[in-house]
Amino acid sequence: MNDPEIRNLMKAAAERQLAVTELQEKYAMSDSIPTEQLVLDMRELLATERLVLDAIITLFVKIGHQNGGD
Repeated sequence: MNDPEIRNLMKAAAERQLAVTELQEKYAMSDSIPTEQLVLDMRELLATERLVLDAIITLFVKIGHQNGGD
């Protein structure tokens, strides 16, 4: 496994955590969030989730290939 792969995973995870923290702060300061804004925020959050999951899956596949799996 290459260091860039680990860095990519760590970067994706950090970006995901930042997005979650920002949304938590945003919603904590507001009594009411319009539905449209909620949908947009959840789409953004799902996009960051996909980045993390893609990085994790890629690492597991490469680890499997390195350990003799096909």
